[in-house]
Amino acid sequence: MRWRLLLLYMLMVGVAFYVVAASLINLVGNYMLDQRAQDERAISERIAITMADKLNAQDGQAIYGAAVDASREHGGRVLVLDAYGTVQADSYSLLNGTQLKHPEVVAVLGGKASANGLYKEELPGGNWLLSTFGFADDASVYGLYVSAIVSGGRTTGALVYSVSEQELYSRLLYIRRQIVYWLLGVALATLITVIFMSRIVTRPIKALSEGIEHMSVGDFSHRVIIRGHSEYAQLAAAFNMMSEKLENLDRSRGQFVSNASHELKTPLATMKILIESLIYQDAFDPAMTREFLTDIDKEIDRLNRIVSDLLTLVNIDSGGMKLSLSDVDLHELLLEQVKRLAPLARENGIELECSAKEALETSGDAVKLQQVIYNVIDNAIKYTPRGGSVQASLIRSGRRAIIRVTDTGIGIPQADLPHVFDRFYRVDKARSRATGGTGLGLSIVKQIVALHGGTITAESEEGKGSTFTIDLPLAQK
Repeated sequence: MRWRLLLLYMLMVGVAFYVVAASLINLVGNYMLDQRAQDERAISERIAITMADKLNAQDGQAIYGAAVDASREHGGRVLVLDAYGTVQADSYSLLNGTQLKHPEVVAVLGGKASANGLYKEELPGGNWLLSTFGFADDASVYGLYVSAIVSGGRTTGALVYSVSEQELYSRLLYIRRQIVYWLLGVALATLITVIFMSRIVTRPIKALSEGIEHMSVGDFSHRVIIRGHSEYAQLAAAFNMMSEKLENLDRSRGQFVSNASHELKTPLATMKILIESLIYQDAFDPAMTREFLTDIDKEIDRLNRIVSDLLTLVNIDSGGMKLSLSDVDLHELLLEQVKRLAPLARENGIELECSAKEALETSGDAVKLQQVIYNVIDNAIKYTPRGGSVQASLIRSGRRAIIRVTDTGIGIPQADLPHVFDRFYRVDKARSRATGGTGLGLSIVKQIVALHGGTITAESEEGKGSTFTIDLPLAQK
């Protein structure tokens, strides 16, 4: 396909060169012929003026002598015709008494001041030369210039001046050859340049095409080599960035499916073991049966939480989560969540405090923001040992509202800190499951905060505690 386009392009270039060459040659030829015709016509008219009195006096000897002198002076053949087109004097003494019927002679004797034309042969025969380049290089080309001989205000004869134009014709042929050679050279150079440039231009396109083919079969690891700083290089960089994001997304999806399957499989396996134990027990034990059924009920609750969190994430990822926006009083919202979680903190022997003096409002979904604050404080309580404390605060920072939840809990290792908002990520997997966590809470929190135009970050030191900071824009007043 590329070669077909290249051939088509070269055909178009060839046609364009041909048109340009033909036009240029014709322009040059016509210009040179016009200049020569003007010069030779002027000579013919000057000779015609000198012949007027002699022709009127019917002095044949004087007419012949003047014709020969003019022929020698200007290097052409001079013929003097009467009003009927009969040659009265020929400087070559070949056509005396012959009647000439060339179109130019007829036109001048009919009243035209002068006329000229090109002929293949010298007088009296010859074919009209329609094109400057109509004959072979060795053809003889003659210019025929006819001027009226006027006496007493009327045309009494005609002066025919015939001169060889072979030198001019040969120069025109030489110019034509040179132009053709140059144009062929330019066309060849253009062809080579186009082929070279097409390879340069199509190489990055071909590389991108190969990358797209790899991507179409699910291989997102392919990268395009970036050369230079051209638009193609920028396109290749954008393609590599897109491939990397798709590869990460594909890996993330695979990991998500794997983690989700594992999380769902664990409570199912636990319930299967408990149910089988009940089925195959030898004697009915009401206490053990109640204990096992209680454990099964807890596992079902855990499954419900996992499925509910998964549906929430899918809803967020698909753009299906819609926010019911209104002005939300963050001061009231924070105090309410602290109040809700206070019994849990007392049960775990943890001191829960709230510092929120200024009433700050943000534009958002009150229910979703309530879920965010509740989850963050709940996490802080769960991962803080008995005797510790959790501090929730609300402050203004410019046009932003800052909510901080600080605990004196077990902390997060530095290696795990960048991943705390990843789905299904747990720092202490055994303890997380013991507290009923699904590993999706912080990921959901981050997504909801992002939907509100805010950010959430985590700072921690292992063994000393953690601080989660929620940054939300204040409502415009």
